[in-house]
Amino acid sequence: MTTACSLSNASTSASGDMQTSSARGLAVSGMRRTRPTAKTLDICSFIGAAALAAFYLATSIHIASHRLLYFDELYTVHLARQPDWVTIWSALRHAADSLPPVYYMVVRLFDNLFGRNDVSVRLPSALAFIAGLLITFDCARRFTDGLHGLIALSVLTCSFLPYYGYEARSYAIYFMLAALSLWIWTCTPTDSKLWAILFGAVLCLGVTFHYYAVLLLVPYGLWELYHWKPWQMPSPKLIAGSVGMVAPAFVLLRVVLPYARQFSPGFWAHPTFSELRATFSSFFPDGLFLLALVVIWAVSVGTKDGKRSYLQPIQSAESVGWLFLCIPLAGFVLAEWKTNAFFPRYFIGALPGIAVAFSCCLWRHFRHAYRVSLGVFLILATMGVARQVTTAQHPESVDPNGDQTRARTVLGLEDTVRNDGKQFIVFPGGTLYLEAEYYSKHRKEYALLTGTNEAPGFSKTGLMLNLAPYYPLQFWKLDDLKQHARETALISPQPETLDALEQSGFKVVIRFSEPLKVVYLQ
Repeated sequence: MTTACSLSNASTSASGDMQTSSARGLAVSGMRRTRPTAKTLDICSFIGAAALAAFYLATSIHIASHRLLYFDELYTVHLARQPDWVTIWSALRHAADSLPPVYYMVVRLFDNLFGRNDVSVRLPSALAFIAGLLITFDCARRFTDGLHGLIALSVLTCSFLPYYGYEARSYAIYFMLAALSLWIWTCTPTDSKLWAILFGAVLCLGVTFHYYAVLLLVPYGLWELYHWKPWQMPSPKLIAGSVGMVAPAFVLLRVVLPYARQFSPGFWAHPTFSELRATFSSFFPDGLFLLALVVIWAVSVGTKDGKRSYLQPIQSAESVGWLFLCIPLAGFVLAEWKTNAFFPRYFIGALPGIAVAFSCCLWRHFRHAYRVSLGVFLILATMGVARQVTTAQHPESVDPNGDQTRARTVLGLEDTVRNDGKQFIVFPGGTLYLEAEYYSKHRKEYALLTGTNEAPGFSKTGLMLNLAPYYPLQFWKLDDLKQHARETALISPQPETLDALEQSGFKVVIRFSEPLKVVYLQ
């Protein structure tokens, strides 16, 4: 009996050991299955970020190669192709354009490396656009996970940012430096002197590409002000950032003041409350529609998840990111106080903070409801990719003011006008003249008529007069027009211009009314 009990106990013990061993084996097996899955998802997020970056780089270059350079971009080209940096500096001192000189030197470098073409001058913007996307992805990923890093990246692609990835102006570089400043502020030690110096250097560099980059200090200053305690010194990063903002001002003051004195009083984009309200919707043209889809998806899928997600405190990256919304507000104050220049693209540096804050907020609420975050990523990524594909298929559709279409029309009318015996093509307006003249095979036959329709304040004709000593442009007055009246075709004149010509004794004959008005004079 005793032996039987012993055998039974031994059997039970062995069976228990086997079950315990089996349970441990299943637990270890489960852990082994879980770890590679998390690691695999992290790797997939890097692959996804790289794939999206490659897609946007390729499409940006494609779009850049199929669009004409517009008015502002031509100033970039004409200044970047000056003989040396001293001449660039001189042109800016004479109010030939509004951007700091460093940007033109960067474009000049790419133009010399890759040949003088439309793509080479837009390539710095395309590369900066992609770099900014990846920096923002990594910043969000460090505070959440790879999927939410992809969400931050996708938020940016649904904004107005992709347009500036194929434009030869400094806004994409400005955005990239804003993303880098956010990464350094949130992802590096607060008390590190080295990172503080790098933070200051990034903000300093930002001001040398766009003057409104001084506003990048606003969210960081507000963050420190909120956490300030009596007798507490500002952080090394904030001190370095302030120095980085002030330092280039002394150097660049000599090139920004002439432009401000001449054009600031009547600048075309002056601050109004309606413009301030429109700025935030301009950042994300489809924002309300996308937000509605995100909410519908979160409600539909999140309620089916049995896991509870206890809300964690807001992380510093999210708090600082939301404070980037204050940049347009600070810009409005600055424009009202001094600059009189207010336009949404001047505040493109707010986008990285908004994207990171959104992804962190989503992670806090749905980090255990993986399907919600995955669906949000797919919604945003699909919208961004679809918009970019559509633009790549029809690059000519990127024509906000119709300037590109009008310039192509003028170039197509050249032979007809010449066959009519007209030797000169004259423009009463500066925008169309500069764009058509650049691509024409008969540049010397193009001229800009001055003195008939000059608007007070900011004037594109005045801007071109400042550029003329550095790039050959031809200006006509009424006396020149009278001398060559029978050999001249007047392109797209305004009614007030025609009235002024008739009062001066010209007989006006309309040759074409559509697609552009072409007038002959007798």
